Amino acid sequence: MLTIREEQMDVFSQAMLKPFENSMVVHLNNNFPDETREISEGELRVLIQKGIKQAEQYQITLEDDVRRYLEFMVMYDQNFETNPNTAWASEILHAKELDGTTKMDVIDERELEMVRGLI
Repeated sequence: MLTIREEQMDVFSQAMLKPFENSMVVHLNNNFPDETREISEGELRVLIQKGIKQAEQYQITLEDDVRRYLEFMVMYDQNFETNPNTAWASEILHAKELDGTTKMDVIDERELEMVRGLI
């Protein structure tokens, strides 16, 4: 029987995360040029790694959902869930009854309403 030790899983997980991190560097730079202009690639990678860990704490683990979480970090603040302008997101992120995709859908809807001036 094959047994994979925790250390091996950590190495495997890191190897799987690197392509996502690379794609997010390109995505965030291309789609948020104003917000990332003053951020070095190294700093952006640190932000992405931090965001992945934060998202996981909120049960946000699917690639598309993590991408949306990272976009909010770049648009609003690295700690957008506690930023006074976007602290409303904290309640959504802490909602145990919602899965990660639903949390990000609700945050997207709320943000869209704010942009449209409906809130």
